[in-house]
Amino acid sequence: MTRSPKHVTEVLLPKEEVSHWLHTIAEAVAAGELPQDGGPIPLGGCRRLKISLKDAGPQMRAKLSVSLHRSPSGTVSEELRQDKPGRGDAHPRFKSLKKHMKQTFRAIGQAIAAQTLPPALEASSFIADSKLMVTYAGKGEEFYAAYLEKTEAFEAALAAGNLEAVTALYQDLARLKHDCHGRHA
Repeated sequence: MTRSPKHVTEVLLPKEEVSHWLHTIAEAVAAGELPQDGGPIPLGGCRRLKISLKDAGPQMRAKLSVSLHRSPSGTVSEELRQDKPGRGDAHPRFKSLKKHMKQTFRAIGQAIAAQTLPPALEASSFIADSKLMVTYAGKGEEFYAAYLEKTEAFEAALAAGNLEAVTALYQDLARLKHDCHGRHA
């Protein structure tokens, strides 16, 4: 089933029920999906979740907006996998892949800066995208072997829950990324 990339829900609530509504939303977010009339919305591909409350006299107008940019699996979305005319493979555009990887790498870095392991969804997405990235020709092949080695070690450190190793490998990956992008911008 194809889902719209944006979902908006508006409700008018008595002011005393707003906290219960917010609590329900928080529980749904913790569970990883928001209930919706057309079926649950998986938050694995959530780019933005916005809640706004506006005073409407004795009631409050509550609006929940969810924007998705990835598939629920957390990998590059099918929209990014659109083939260019004349391409015979199913690779996403390299620019789209790099943009997606930049977002997940940043999220991983933020988790590490907070001295926590990165979210599993972001980490698995980054690892899958990294393995795909090293299949592109002309984009820095001389770095691919070292990058893939560090990516696999990063994956193993995550599986072991070793924050110290994850942090060190994240820094190694950042250095490799910087060196490669310096030559292949």
